[in-house]
Amino acid sequence: MRKSIFEIENRLDINKEYERLVLSLEESHTLIYKSKYMTLYDFLDDYVFSKWMHRDTFITMSDYLEHIGVNLDLPTISEEKFLNLLEFLLNIWKIARTSVDFKNVMVVSRISFYIIEHNVPIILEKMNYTIKEESDKVLIIKRDSDVDSILDTVPVDIATLLLSYNDIRNSSIEAKKQILKSLDLYIETDKKKYKSYDSGLYDSIQTIVNEMGVNHPVHQKYKDMSETELCSWYDKCFKMMIHLIRTEDIICMKNERKQLLQEE
Repeated sequence: MRKSIFEIENRLDINKEYERLVLSLEESHTLIYKSKYMTLYDFLDDYVFSKWMHRDTFITMSDYLEHIGVNLDLPTISEEKFLNLLEFLLNIWKIARTSVDFKNVMVVSRISFYIIEHNVPIILEKMNYTIKEESDKVLIIKRDSDVDSILDTVPVDIATLLLSYNDIRNSSIEAKKQILKSLDLYIETDKKKYKSYDSGLYDSIQTIVNEMGVNHPVHQKYKDMSETELCSWYDKCFKMMIHLIRTEDIICMKNERKQLLQEE
């Protein structure tokens, strides 16, 4: 049976989406601002970038893009650098929306002018990422149902760490170590409580963080482990930490059920 046009899947090709973004950013005569025809890139570079407080010491968009590993002159891009580009575009578009009166912008090419706010969220959804606004920053976060299940039960800084762990940009062994170290510190602030939930699970986490190079140098008995093997154990540790933190919520649900049964 034929699918409608709305059911035909647009399979994501990162480099194809990258090409579309670059073409739209650099399309001439996209808009008229201050009596001049401009590309979207030039508009953002000339009138928006300087207003972004997180631009550090960079004075042009090209300098900043180079800083995050993006070269728009290249025909292809890696997934990590593509995410960096998308995150930058979301942030700079937010500044454009809040610092420029769009009533003074005459849009000539709507598709090119609104490419960021239309295409980027769709691309991220297909890549299994989501957009999170944190104060004056727009962050791209990897979606994970296990992580999502405990975000409302932990402080904001811990929620940010949990969301960051699966991000491709935090895939290095050092990045994983730092996140696990911080999560372990959070668990250790109430060690007695978490150990009472599941001592075996707690001890398993401690074996990894204390003997496999997170909190201390790798123990002699694990010295022969490759970096790939260590990363695999770090990922397991992350899952165990999620489960341990989530246990408190599960216990509360069980107690609520018991209370409900007593009232019947």
